[in-house]
Amino acid sequence: MNQATITNLLNKALKLHHQAQHDDADKIYKSILEIDRDNFDANHLHGCILSQKEKHKEALIYFFKALKKKQDNYEVNNNIGIAYKNLNNLERSEKFFLAAINIDDTNYKALFNCANVYIKTKDFNKSINFLVKSINCNNNFAESHQRLGETYQQKFKLDKNIKHLASSKLCFEKSLMIDPAYADSCISLAITMLWLGQIDEADEYFKRALKLNHSNDDYISSYFNSFQNDKTLLKTLVKHEFEQITFIDSDKDGIRNMKFSSDYYTKLKIAYSDLQDPEYNIDRLNLQDIKSISKILYNKPPIYSGNKLLGNNNFADLQSKYFSSNPEILVVDDLLTKEALEQLQRFCRSANIFKYPYHNGYVGAFLSKGLSNKFILHLTDQIRQSFGEIFNNLRLTQAWIFKYDSKSKGINIHADQAAVNVNFWITQSEANLNSQNGGLTVWNRVPPKDWSFEDYNYVDSSPKIEKILKDNDVPKVNIEYKENRAVIFNSKLFHATDNYEFKDNYADKRVNITFLYE
Repeated sequence: MNQATITNLLNKALKLHHQAQHDDADKIYKSILEIDRDNFDANHLHGCILSQKEKHKEALIYFFKALKKKQDNYEVNNNIGIAYKNLNNLERSEKFFLAAINIDDTNYKALFNCANVYIKTKDFNKSINFLVKSINCNNNFAESHQRLGETYQQKFKLDKNIKHLASSKLCFEKSLMIDPAYADSCISLAITMLWLGQIDEADEYFKRALKLNHSNDDYISSYFNSFQNDKTLLKTLVKHEFEQITFIDSDKDGIRNMKFSSDYYTKLKIAYSDLQDPEYNIDRLNLQDIKSISKILYNKPPIYSGNKLLGNNNFADLQSKYFSSNPEILVVDDLLTKEALEQLQRFCRSANIFKYPYHNGYVGAFLSKGLSNKFILHLTDQIRQSFGEIFNNLRLTQAWIFKYDSKSKGINIHADQAAVNVNFWITQSEANLNSQNGGLTVWNRVPPKDWSFEDYNYVDSSPKIEKILKDNDVPKVNIEYKENRAVIFNSKLFHATDNYEFKDNYADKRVNITFLYE
């Protein structure tokens, strides 16, 4: 095979590569390597294909073969850095990004990639320095502005300097100027606005992100891919959707103009019935029949007009109890006013936003995925300000609502990435068939400092956590379920939702609301 033939093959493969026909392109790269195993381009590009398939260790073999031929090649050094970063070898990753920058300091890519290494190592000042350099090289790469804004948010979490929020706001606004459809920038800007106390603006950006994502075919495809081959998740999602729509259509909450067709309801009912059969093969389920399940069909928020949402508690006494407790756990009864509680209960029954199923039989709703509204955001802020000594300068970082099936195991033992967790329940106590269960268990132990987020939060880590707690006889506190009861605690403490058994009907599902502050 002469050089002209190799060049023609490489051009053909590159065209396929750029068209995302990776397997066809890779066949050509490998055919070239069978003839010329030291070919720079074939080694480099075959390594790129392997990296795109997340085979990073194998990719490095071919990248280094290419590097041996051309040590001063920018792209190879940069791609080696990316592979090491994906393998979480940050020291080696930094080395090769810096090598690429040394070769060409006018190319934004390695500067941007190296900044992301410094973000992971929490060297935020260095990250900002490299991101600014990256932006100076290419001011029209929206992700650089997005990452810079996120870094300023991280700086704010550390020192609570409000100037960092002003800087992050400018970064996210610039990102959206470059790419108005960048949903992540909308979400990040919503968080910054929330931290600045501009709640109405925060709500607008959360809603803008939701609209962008739901009009994005890739987002919707990814949504379905997350559960389409898992019968347990499909059953949980379809069951809730069918029961909720049936409940709303019964007119018990006086809801009008819910946007769904009789055809969708009929097909959803068939899917609901089929999935109850233990022998049912999910390959027979045509997701196109229930494709509207991704859509939010009704989402009228609770009314908020500047009114007080929290009940008449003695907040000073409650905070004293929190600081004198070991571990830091505070039980607050009658958290919400009667009116606020009733509005929130009605919202959770009717808002068609519970689109994210979990294996223990519950569905979730999240801020950027339909949960955000002025009532919820003001509630998070009223809690933060009413318990000012506990929250000090903390800000809300996450919020979600989980709605459970009537009877199952709770959420596995885990810890959350936040300083303070507010966890409260709104389903009527009479719905709980076992008053000893259904609440929350908190252990007097935080994760070891060298544990990653995955180590202490992921479901797969629960057996390891449970063994540590049992072997060390770690004491725990069990908080019984009660309507309108909140548990405020150190979010890093290991905790788990208790097993639960509630009345078997839609209106009495156990509803748990969580706010995280950092």
